[in-house]
Amino acid sequence: MKIISREWTTKDAMGKRIKRVAYGYALTVNGKRERKFSSAWQSKEAALKALHERQQQVQAGQLDRPPDVTFGQAVEHYVTFKRGKRSLANDRHIFDKQLLPAFGAGLSLRDLTVEKIAAYEERRMTEVSAWTVRNDLTVLRHLLRLSHRRWGYLDKVPEIDMPKAPEGRTRFLSEDEIARLLTACDQSRNQHLRTIVTLAINTGMRKNEILSLTWERVDLAKDLGFNARITLYETKNGKPRGVPLNKAAIEALTELEPDPTKRSGRIFKRKNGEDWGQIRTAFEVAVRRAGLPDFRFHDLRHTCASHMAMRGRPLKEIQEVLGHTSFSMTLRYAHLSPMHLRTAVESLDGLTPSIDKADRLAHKLAQSAVPAAARSTSD
Repeated sequence: MKIISREWTTKDAMGKRIKRVAYGYALTVNGKRERKFSSAWQSKEAALKALHERQQQVQAGQLDRPPDVTFGQAVEHYVTFKRGKRSLANDRHIFDKQLLPAFGAGLSLRDLTVEKIAAYEERRMTEVSAWTVRNDLTVLRHLLRLSHRRWGYLDKVPEIDMPKAPEGRTRFLSEDEIARLLTACDQSRNQHLRTIVTLAINTGMRKNEILSLTWERVDLAKDLGFNARITLYETKNGKPRGVPLNKAAIEALTELEPDPTKRSGRIFKRKNGEDWGQIRTAFEVAVRRAGLPDFRFHDLRHTCASHMAMRGRPLKEIQEVLGHTSFSMTLRYAHLSPMHLRTAVESLDGLTPSIDKADRLAHKLAQSAVPAAARSTSD
């Protein structure tokens, strides 16, 4: 048994990074490891007190049934456990906006039954896409598994039947639609919109990757501009990647700030130096003006990948540009590549021997000269 701690950093109201810490304990009970943290335990003494209380429960024989906690308490434990993880903000949003209102913070975790979860799934499927429901249930399933395997709150994990994942979306713009969208962006009151959209189409970067860019990550002069690139350190999969810049992307960034000596800090910012913020409304207005139904900002990423495929770029290159960790994600663009399957079948050239055309013609003439009755006898 021992006292353990978890550390993470957050930002205060002024944007300054500060260190946080929560304490917990680790204890072995009947060969099973128990680890428990709580945001309420802000000192080693508090965690040590909780450990002593648990030891007293063990000595009293209170081993058969895990401690009874509410769904809300389990969520707080989950949030503390995942503190500092990239997905925490998304998980917290799902709990606050969907799961906690649906099941109730005061519900006993043991009363979160298969039937209740199935009813939640059925209702949500009438409101949002299967992808969204899967995201909700994935977060819930993770909490339940931790509650059983790590924290001992549950005797077993309720089974969750995940809705079938729909096919990945690959909506992309034609060249004419791209031109219409950029024209609409020029008409926007958002002075950065055309540059942001141009970068998305020509680099495949995600919206948050673009909006959070700083000039320090951009190298427009590398090898006299022939290898200009952006270096991303905060990506969706957590792995840094380099994004090469083509002529259109370089021109867009250069036009935004022609003076290299002034290229510092956020690229997209207000006149007072503050972050620009979101562009959702401005982008949706531009999409409507361009007459592009059912089109989202993320589809600009699909547009980038789709046009690379249609122009014959290998799927491996597309995977590296977009930063896909799984090649299966890139395969959705395979059917757009005119060279993808042709290269495969051309690799079989020479497998079957070629037939001399003159010999083939002579053979056909000889066959036609033989009476049909004779041919059928010989066959």
